[in-house]
Amino acid sequence: MSFPASHKTVIVLDHGAHFAQPCHPVEVDVQRARGPGAYIPLAPVSKSVWTCVVEATLEYCRIVWDLFPVEKCIRFVVRKNPPEILNGWKNEHQNTASIMTALAGVGRPTPDRKYGAADSAADGGIDLALESLCEPTEKQVELLEAGKEVINRGRMIIITTIIDDFHRKKLIRTAQDKILKINQETEDNDMKLDHVELVIIHTTPTGMEYRIHAEQDMAEVISPTLTTLFYTVTAGPAVSMKLLYLCLKHYDLASTTVTGIPMKEEQNASSSANYDVELFHQAESHKRLLGDFQDMVLATSEGNEYQTCKLKWCTPRGSSASELHHCSAAFRITPTEVNSRQSSCLTNFLLSGRSVMLEMQRRSSGVKTISHMLTSHGGEIFIHTLSSSRSLLEDPPSISEGPGGRVTDYRIRELSDLIKCNLLAPFFGDPTDKTPLDKAQSRLTRFTRFLPSTISSTTLFNLPVFEPLHAAMLKENLTDEDLTECRKVIFAIMSMEQKGEPLPGPLGQPVPVGKKSKREEQYRGLWNELEMFATAHSEQSPGHQAVLECLLEVRQKPILKKDEKVGLDAALRELDKLSPMNDSLDKADGRKRSQSPHSTASGHAGSVTGGSCGPNKKVKLVNPQGHTLLQLYTARKLREAKLMHKEFAARQIVGSEMKAVKLYLKLEKEGSVGPANNGGQ
Repeated sequence: MSFPASHKTVIVLDHGAHFAQPCHPVEVDVQRARGPGAYIPLAPVSKSVWTCVVEATLEYCRIVWDLFPVEKCIRFVVRKNPPEILNGWKNEHQNTASIMTALAGVGRPTPDRKYGAADSAADGGIDLALESLCEPTEKQVELLEAGKEVINRGRMIIITTIIDDFHRKKLIRTAQDKILKINQETEDNDMKLDHVELVIIHTTPTGMEYRIHAEQDMAEVISPTLTTLFYTVTAGPAVSMKLLYLCLKHYDLASTTVTGIPMKEEQNASSSANYDVELFHQAESHKRLLGDFQDMVLATSEGNEYQTCKLKWCTPRGSSASELHHCSAAFRITPTEVNSRQSSCLTNFLLSGRSVMLEMQRRSSGVKTISHMLTSHGGEIFIHTLSSSRSLLEDPPSISEGPGGRVTDYRIRELSDLIKCNLLAPFFGDPTDKTPLDKAQSRLTRFTRFLPSTISSTTLFNLPVFEPLHAAMLKENLTDEDLTECRKVIFAIMSMEQKGEPLPGPLGQPVPVGKKSKREEQYRGLWNELEMFATAHSEQSPGHQAVLECLLEVRQKPILKKDEKVGLDAALRELDKLSPMNDSLDKADGRKRSQSPHSTASGHAGSVTGGSCGPNKKVKLVNPQGHTLLQLYTARKLREAKLMHKEFAARQIVGSEMKAVKLYLKLEKEGSVGPANNGGQ
């Protein structure tokens, strides 16, 4: 079994003369009056570096043991002459009381106790710490007795004063040599050091500077078994802030600040004020809700190196089982300032049997939701991650509900009909015969080639008159009665357009349109939808092709027969989007288009990789005669012109030659010009 580095941690504390120096003054509010307004000033009292480091490490241990009572183990080693181990890996040694008693027995360092960079106490402290990591914890002993393999990893935190880079590199080299020696001398039945994370914290009082050139908070891989990180911090309160940051990083913790807690004033019980309390817990509590912290409102308080999530206090309730909400996870919590009045009031309030709901505001949308709950179980306080979606114990969610219960406009009934029309059944024939599977796939492809997913994205499928044509086109073959019904639907839509009837909206209600151009755009979109739907089913049978041809004839578009090649179909469809009355094409542009790779030379009938009507439609050629795109465009314009007006007699073409027409016939009849044979041609 593999254990993470956080399972075993050894904290090595320096006990040299550097830690005996004062670093942080303590304010003492004591006055001895001799007379009115007189007092005796006291001498300033300062904490030593050793005291600040001990307080910071004890707070580090308190947070870890509050959140992980039996899973995480910490041992202390004091670097003095000789080095000393203060506790073991057993559970009875993993508490702050035993550590405080052991540290009190060590005593504070004295200024005359000087250990140099090459002192044996420095090397001895590292050797003793690495040997401690080789000893198994109670959980590892159980696995070893069961004959299971244990991958031993650990972390060693050294808090000391580094003189220079040579001193820092010497510590790393000493640790690396000791790890290699331990792994070489370890027998098969003993535990080896698979990996050690070495964290070096360099601390000095204010005003003392050491030139150390090393990256801060950057992992440096020394060997496959050793990784180092280096930190520099000023002695005093900054040591506690640094160890709080490392505690959150080492054990994957998160900070949550409960804001707006109403509490009565200590001096005036009749009034109340709102306070904030910061809590530590596993980061999984937030990840279970959002997956990451990107959508949470995070803030960095003054003096801290980590961010905290701010959740608002809501009305407290009882913690009975009937009032508990569905939650996805629950984790222990511990206050950051355990001795503060605000933390004590919140802890006592929760231990009395009450639960508090916490409200979160999402950064992206600003929506406020009840995300967490604080309550107690068996004398311990937990933070519960509430489920923002439906519970697994409730009925399954409807497809009409989107994320967060938001109702969407999916075409649910049509999707249900699609599933029913394409149900698969067992095939008891030849297993190598793929014909049934190919038919089913082809049918499903045809049904879904044009299928709007939402009501708001289509006008055609919201039209009641379209239903007979829709039902007929889904059939495998069309009868004469079906063709008649389809033609009636097309003519009915054409009649609606001529009468200017409003089209239905997404909810089935008519959409009032004031301007005529808007209504024309709606009907143009409706005809385009109908053409795409008919094209998607046109290859099914000759009846389906006949419906498409009827639609194209009504829309005055060129009819492409099934046996014709339509290689330039994509280009023609682009031309359909242009207005037939105002488009013009010059000869130069026509020559460019005729040289396009989508066109073919005269006399060739091979396939072309031009546009296609659908994702599964074969690419065909449009003109067996090999006409260019300019010739096709000119022929189409001529056909459209014949429908608009009578062609000028002199431009009429009979066969392949221009028709000879007499000019000025009216003047000739009136006798104002010469004889008829003198008329110009």
